[in-house]
Amino acid sequence: MLSIGVIIWWIIAALLNAGPEQSLYTLFTLENIVNWGQDNLDIVIISYVFICLQAAGYSELTHRQDYLLVAIISLIFTPIGLLFIKSDENEN
Repeated sequence: MLSIGVIIWWIIAALLNAGPEQSLYTLFTLENIVNWGQDNLDIVIISYVFICLQAAGYSELTHRQDYLLVAIISLIFTPIGLLFIKSDENEN
């Protein structure tokens, strides 16, 4: 909930700081998003690591996988890589 609130706050702040000639469609273009990402690379990296660790925790709880291994795979191969990990049910 807090993350959604921060995202909404960022969008509202961007809209309030926009000039009168800018609309929502001209404000959030790919060029502007890439420029923002380059200017705030630390926020992008921290957000990526947070999302990867959250996905690893969810995978650990739902599929009973090793958290450390899943977290490393998630960080290296993106969280989508977690879909290709097969769990051993005979391990118990």
